Amino acid sequence: MRKLLDTVPGSAASAATELASGEVLVRATRTAFDAAAFSLLRDDARFAPGREVVGLVQAIGPGADAWNHKRVVVSPLIPCGCCDLCRRGLAIHCRDRAELGVSRDGAFAGRVAVPMSALFEIPKAVDDDRAAFVGPLGKALHAADLVRLENKAFVTIIGEDAVALLAAQVMTQRNASVRLLGRETARYGLCEKWGVKHRHIDQVGRRADQDVVFVCSETPGDLETAIRLARPRATILLLATPAHDRQPLTESALRALRENELTLIGSRAERPIDALRLLAADAVDVRSLLSAKFRLAQLPEAVSKAKNPECVRVVFDLT
Repeated sequence: MRKLLDTVPGSAASAATELASGEVLVRATRTAFDAAAFSLLRDDARFAPGREVVGLVQAIGPGADAWNHKRVVVSPLIPCGCCDLCRRGLAIHCRDRAELGVSRDGAFAGRVAVPMSALFEIPKAVDDDRAAFVGPLGKALHAADLVRLENKAFVTIIGEDAVALLAAQVMTQRNASVRLLGRETARYGLCEKWGVKHRHIDQVGRRADQDVVFVCSETPGDLETAIRLARPRATILLLATPAHDRQPLTESALRALRENELTLIGSRAERPIDALRLLAADAVDVRSLLSAKFRLAQLPEAVSKAKNPECVRVVFDLT
């Protein structure tokens, strides 16, 4: 941890960069982490962490004049723009994509050079702290748009991270009877605040009566639980990948998947424009998910805070 603090910002990654055509240099002002993201931090990582970047365009390359001095959210996935999938309009599935904080410097570098196609302007009504939630809100919105709700659909969300909690808000607004199943009872107060039903996942029956099940958890066995909860011809959306190396799907779960003709849909894309629109209208509550704010020098304290069961996300002020 100390080594990480010694290297960012102020590293080579945050130095002035010669920008290519259509590129901009963004000075990061905010980034957000949860406990899962902190668990991936390594002192020997090649790239500065910080997948989600909120910032200000500080310099522009040729052709990017319209973005000068704009306040922006940066898409963490940078497609190559050249492969067959990019040419077919499937840039989110680019074969040679880069990811901020993973294969390209992220927010902790202080400044990141990205193509202007990765930028989304932040409305004046949205402050930088709330803009740091565009990623999880965009994921929840994309997943919600993959299903059609008819009449009063029964929806179960498995998990209690920011994506799960935002999905609960979004689906409650979409003609759905929503319940959230999790394990962190300390977060149930948020559900009560929003009028969302909640239960511990071990206390709910498997009656196969749910129309839609969102799996936002990486806990082994949660996909199988989703299959047991789903009614015939229901839809299961997989927003996280439960670890099955220790607990693979059983034969009976696979049989239920086939015999009940369930639809299993993977969901990884984000809808940043729609997320910013909802934030500007104050139509979703992300303030309650901001558990604490830190400076980069307080990284050890932030990691400790994130381990608290009540903590959903911490935001770093990088100004």
